[in-house]
Amino acid sequence: MLGITFSPTADLKKWADDVGLEQQLLCDADRSVALAYGAAESADQERATRISVLVGPNGKIVKTYEGFNAEAHADDALADVS
Repeated sequence: MLGITFSPTADLKKWADDVGLEQQLLCDADRSVALAYGAAESADQERATRISVLVGPNGKIVKTYEGFNAEAHADDALADVS
């Protein structure tokens, strides 16, 4: 699992350290990943639209989960791969 955000890497590291997050967070400062996956409509969008994307072993998108509940997205994704 990867988390991607627009925040600068220094901010990501500080936040991850503060909350004890062990997963890697990636910085999408130019919004190119968000634009490609539909989490942003323009490169000047201030905040990403919160989505989760299930990518299959072949690298293709299996399903996109929209909405604000990232925890539910994880449960749904686990059910979809079971």
